[in-house]
Amino acid sequence: MQASNSKQNKALNLRLVLSHIATLSPISRAEIAKITGLTKQTITNMVDELLAADLVAELGIKKEGTVGKPSKMLALSGKGTYSLGIRVFAQHCQLAMYNLTNEKLGQCQIERGASLEHGLELAMQALLADYAVEPGDLLGIGLSFVDQFDHQYPNHQARQDFTQLLADKLNQPVVLETTAAACAACHMLHGEARGLNSFVYIHLGLQVESAVVFGRQIMLGHNQLTGAMGEIFVTPETSDKDGELGRLNDFASLDALRGQARQPHMDLVGMAALLDSQPQVVDKWLEQAAEPMRIAIHMLESVLNTQTIIFGGDITPELLDLLIARLRPLIPSISQYGERDVPRILKTPNVQDIALSGVATLPLHSALDMHQPYAARLPQLAELTTKQALLFVAN
Repeated sequence: MQASNSKQNKALNLRLVLSHIATLSPISRAEIAKITGLTKQTITNMVDELLAADLVAELGIKKEGTVGKPSKMLALSGKGTYSLGIRVFAQHCQLAMYNLTNEKLGQCQIERGASLEHGLELAMQALLADYAVEPGDLLGIGLSFVDQFDHQYPNHQARQDFTQLLADKLNQPVVLETTAAACAACHMLHGEARGLNSFVYIHLGLQVESAVVFGRQIMLGHNQLTGAMGEIFVTPETSDKDGELGRLNDFASLDALRGQARQPHMDLVGMAALLDSQPQVVDKWLEQAAEPMRIAIHMLESVLNTQTIIFGGDITPELLDLLIARLRPLIPSISQYGERDVPRILKTPNVQDIALSGVATLPLHSALDMHQPYAARLPQLAELTTKQALLFVAN
């Protein structure tokens, strides 16, 4: 029992050290020891393990004050360790490979066949071969279903079962989450939220999704189901089809944009071209989307009062700029009281890459989560690599 507790404590401390390197880099061993309260020798031993596993790298030397030895600075490794992000659409799948510093090596798209796991296995093998990456160099795989009512995996339990099936098929840890939660994780590790304690990320996709972060923890909700922001009622009028009140999805989602274009099956590429080909359709969508979204933002601010709201999505930067411009002036809310050091709304700078890069971030985010709500599904029939065992075992 004592040996088991010692192993678990070591694993927790290792993740704690890596977490500080990920979020505060460049950082020295001495700075990590000061923050964590662990001894310098313990930090040195752990950093040596992380260096050997290609999880961190030494960047250079920084002089600490006027006396003592210069310190070697640490950061996540940009070489030797990679993650794969998979987004499952109704008719196709997107795959992309990133390193730990969130730089994309490459991506591909495949048609969705009868055996989803088999198609993803072949696509992963091809992507690894194209960029000369060994399967053992992967930290893990992030997975997200774009449609909340996927025709093959329509509920959370079915998707969890598929996640385990995929982990066994690909011999890799697999982490399942919504696109919005994945993007929020990416923002905490690599983006605008590195220094934030609380925020809401809003993802404008076929449905409007959100992820709420407090204490740098993503709120998962009951049964890990949360973030269906598009289901919020924003108007008192009822629908002619089902008698329900008007939901945010009916006005501000990309599915609503397809409705304005009278092309219910239009893909993301077609919607991206609408601004040039049918600007009047885009303008109608912006007009109908703005006020419901302003109401939804007011509700989020009044109830949650996070430091900021970050917008991203499966949307072009130009279209997102136009929508944010339509939202101003924002409805006055409680967020206006007290001092602010962050704007009420931020825009994701890498809008067109945020979804895939976010999903690819999930394995690292899962590994660093001290409370483990995002526990990865581990392959049952294959051994983990050294780097995977360091972070995913003894939780």
